[in-house]
Amino acid sequence: MIVGGGISGLFTAYFLANRVDPEKILLVERSYIGSGSTLRCATGIRASFTTEEHIVLMKRSIEYWLELSRELGFYLRRGGYVWLLQEEHLDAFKEYSQLHNRFGVPTRIVDREFVAELVPSINQDMFAAALHDPLAMQADPFEVIHTLTRFLKSTGVKIQEFTEVTKLVLDHERKNVEAVVTNKGEIPAENIVVAAGTGTKNLLKSVGVDAPLEPLPKHILITMRYRRLFDPLLIDWASNSYIVQSRYGGFIVGAELAENTSGEAINRIDYMPHAVRIWSKFFKWFPKVYILRYWTGYYVMTPDHHPVYGPVEGVDGVYIAAGFSGHGFMLGPVTGYVTSRWVIDGDPGIAQAKNLMLARFTMGRLIREKAVIG
Repeated sequence: MIVGGGISGLFTAYFLANRVDPEKILLVERSYIGSGSTLRCATGIRASFTTEEHIVLMKRSIEYWLELSRELGFYLRRGGYVWLLQEEHLDAFKEYSQLHNRFGVPTRIVDREFVAELVPSINQDMFAAALHDPLAMQADPFEVIHTLTRFLKSTGVKIQEFTEVTKLVLDHERKNVEAVVTNKGEIPAENIVVAAGTGTKNLLKSVGVDAPLEPLPKHILITMRYRRLFDPLLIDWASNSYIVQSRYGGFIVGAELAENTSGEAINRIDYMPHAVRIWSKFFKWFPKVYILRYWTGYYVMTPDHHPVYGPVEGVDGVYIAAGFSGHGFMLGPVTGYVTSRWVIDGDPGIAQAKNLMLARFTMGRLIREKAVIG
């Protein structure tokens, strides 16, 4: 059983269905498919991180994104990422680029003229240089989610929406999970993948497991459609903000606002002016765009900004895929791969994933990711 119908749960079901009888797989979602963080994300996919674990896993995830786009027929555009930097950022990003290159991600520091070729209308006075990640890409979360859902149903995977899991049921003598309790009754299960986003922490508590997962409210807007002006996703590192032109022409903008973890994600009157002020410095036309919609969601954060993967020590049959700290969509395919491998083979198939198990927090083996945006 998979608890959670977002990108992580769906890709886990996909990779499991390639190895076992699809009709033995049940995915349950408390609302509609993709209703959590997946359909609220900014579409970006990158391997330009600051740790070996994230870089290696995301490079593999990008390979899967390309394969699955061809196989399943969903939209994918390799527009790249451009990290806009000030002078004081350059030394750190030169080191990050060397780390990227070591693991096969071809980022490099580029000058303002190079950026202007990719983004012709940008104000070059607003940054000193940039990091260019040509491997990065964008996908359409709505299309990916619905393409995956249709495909999984066609193979025989059972998907139950509006089925909320409220607790996991443990056989206390054998220390293994045996069922879940839902709003529609109890469902037996021998193996349970908890990929429930903001609900993961409480579900794990029901079997005595404390996972350091905290939802952090985030804000994002999209403008009306305009002709295509640039392809890459742009990050202003100084303000921790990003902008990308979507598949259909609207500009998606995320910008950091001070929030408390575990706070409620509500629309704030100060968000839109804040986002517009940032990108108006880079584009003189930006104050004239029409904002179409503004929404909120959560990054489910861990103390080291890496996901929690793998089996839970002391509770047989429970596996975690959560705590992506804003990177769940892009990690989706590799999350599905390593989780399915853990369930079937007892090993994730990618060595770096073992460093991201829950036990790292009690053992003091945290791995700090610095490149968290928005």
